[in-house]
Amino acid sequence: MIIEKLMRQADFTDVEKSIADYLLQNGFEVKNMSISDLAKRTYSSPATITRFCRKLDLDGYKKFQILFNSEYDAFATESAVDANYPFSGNDSFEQIARKLAKLNSDTISKTISGFDYNQFRRIVRRISQSDMVNIFSVGTSATVAMDFQQKMLRFGHIVNLNLSSCFLPGYALVGTECTVNLVISQSGENRDVVESLRLLKKRKAYCVGITATPDSTVARMCQEVILVELEEDRSYTAKIDTFAVYSAFHFVLDCLFSFLYKMDYEENEKLTREKASIIYEENEKLIKKNPDFISSEKR
Repeated sequence: MIIEKLMRQADFTDVEKSIADYLLQNGFEVKNMSISDLAKRTYSSPATITRFCRKLDLDGYKKFQILFNSEYDAFATESAVDANYPFSGNDSFEQIARKLAKLNSDTISKTISGFDYNQFRRIVRRISQSDMVNIFSVGTSATVAMDFQQKMLRFGHIVNLNLSSCFLPGYALVGTECTVNLVISQSGENRDVVESLRLLKKRKAYCVGITATPDSTVARMCQEVILVELEEDRSYTAKIDTFAVYSAFHFVLDCLFSFLYKMDYEENEKLTREKASIIYEENEKLIKKNPDFISSEKR
């Protein structure tokens, strides 16, 4: 395996080690490089690259390029991606895109492996019988929940969500015994969310927690808890930004929506089409009245 030899660097000179390091860091770019291009990038020469290929038991650069490219995709896919720093300043745009894609895929795989489908059936049944869904979340979790809110509203379910935390206690007090309360927090310890959860508990309200922290206040106080396994640090000072938790929470909420939709698929599909048709007709009327109006469907 060429990749193994590049990583082992057995009997490599300093220049050859530098070439090997460059190849492992920039493998996706190498597939389109000529031998002269690679020599320039590694501050070597075409003759040095040719000798390097022979040290790898290959008879030339073209043969090396073909075999290296076939191995590198698998190598890049198998390599673990740091959830806190998924890319570096030396990565190309293609490397960054592939690393983010892998992080997203790995996050969803870990999330789905922890699913308890009997639990999802209980939760979805309660949502289907609810008068409304109140969401208690702030920051990134709340922005993820906005997409869930929009999906739910499109087929007739009332979902209350506000990005301002001052509204959370109000939602906790106005819910009924038929209300489903979704409490979403990576740490499970956000002050505003926890204070609202305490109000909900006093009223014996039905709460579903979505969190990455099994021993958190949210996990302890909710009747149902959906845990997501993450390797992303809670603190923004320890990471570039939020990637994994966004993917995990978004996936869980997408599943909740889809499971609920599936419970009465034919009726919900009919309702979805009817609402889409009404929106389309209203947009067409606006366009006729105002030719400069551009509907959201046509943007």
